[in-house]
Amino acid sequence: MGWQRLREDVERMVSKVDGKVSVAIETDKGHILINANDPLPSASLIKVPIMIEAYRQVQEGKLNLASKYSLLPEDRVGGMGIVSHLSPELRLTLKDLISLMIIISDNTATNAVIRNVGIHTVNQLATDLNCGQTVLARMMMDHEAVKLGKDNITSANDIVRFLKEIVEGSILNEENKKAAYNTLLNQQFNTKLPALITGGFSLNATLAHKTGELPGTEHDAGVFHINGKHAYVAVLTTELSDNTSGQRIIAQVGKLVFDYLSA
Repeated sequence: MGWQRLREDVERMVSKVDGKVSVAIETDKGHILINANDPLPSASLIKVPIMIEAYRQVQEGKLNLASKYSLLPEDRVGGMGIVSHLSPELRLTLKDLISLMIIISDNTATNAVIRNVGIHTVNQLATDLNCGQTVLARMMMDHEAVKLGKDNITSANDIVRFLKEIVEGSILNEENKKAAYNTLLNQQFNTKLPALITGGFSLNATLAHKTGELPGTEHDAGVFHINGKHAYVAVLTTELSDNTSGQRIIAQVGKLVFDYLSA
C-alpha cells in the first residue's frame, strides 16, 4: 500500500463515522489531518500529558518515582481501574501510580498523580508544547465539575505532539522518555488500534498507545514501529450513536496504518 492509497482509505473510513471525529496521522511521508485541531472530550487520553508532566517533575527533582502514597477511602473513585477495590492499607509508589494510570487507565491512580503534579502544571506543559486544544479542567470522575461545565479536552493533533515528545522530544531525558514509552507499550486495552492486526506484535512490530472512552466517545492514539518505520496515529471520535461503531472505525484505521508500514 502506498502513501496516497493510505490517505484515501483513511479518509473514506473516517467519513463513515456517525458523530464527530478528529484524526492525525504522521509518517515520514507526510501527514493525514482530518479535523485534527478540533477540541473533543479527552476521556483518558488526558493521562498522556499527565504522565509526561510527572516524569518532567521527577527529572527536575520535585518528585521521586519511589515515593509511596496512601490512597484513602475518600480518594477512591469509580470508572476504570482496580485500585478502588483493593485494601484500604494499600500504599503505592509514584511509578506504580503512573503505570496503573496508563496501562489499565486507573482513575484513582490518575487522581493521585494529578494531586502530586498539579493541574496547572499539566496545562503549562500543554502550553509549552503548543498543544492549544488540550486542557485538564478536572479530576477523573468529578461529576460535580462536569455539571458545572468543566471537562478535559484535547485534539488528535495535540495527542500526536505529546506522543512525539515522548519518542523524540527535548523536555524529557532519554531515561524518562524510555520509561514513558515503555509504559504505553504495555497498554492492556487492545480493542481499537491493534484489534484487527492478526498475528499480534513482535520485536520488529510494536504499538505503544493509550485509549480513552466515555459513553458515545471512543479514542485511541499511539506510535507504531514496524520494520524500522514508524507512524504517530490519533483517532478521536465522539457523539457516537453507539460506542461499538467508534471502536470499529479506529480498528480499521489501525489496520490500514499497520499494512502501510508493513509493505
